[in-house]
Amino acid sequence: MAWKTSPAGVHSARLAKKRLALGEGRHLYRLRSWVILNGEVRVLLAPAAPLEEIAGAVSNRPEEMICSRWIAGQRACAELAREIERAPVVLGLADRPEQWPYSSAASK
Repeated sequence: MAWKTSPAGVHSARLAKKRLALGEGRHLYRLRSWVILNGEVRVLLAPAAPLEEIAGAVSNRPEEMICSRWIAGQRACAELAREIERAPVVLGLADRPEQWPYSSAASK
């Protein structure tokens, strides 16, 4: 899933990170990988509730969320998880994924 945060910035990133944790705490999904950068949230998750409920829990504008695809297989899932966590490095925002504070790589 992916969605925009508004406005882009540290406050919005902190709020999105908090909402992701709350949704997981409510057992709506299990987070596999996530990153918040440049006003966008990207997540790879294992849903445990209807997508509409998940979207409503994590975003003020659930109608703007993008559910891009279902991932089948552990290999594809692992590759996408790495891609999500490497986004700050690819964009030149960090030297290593774990240096970006708004990502699952930072909390490993």
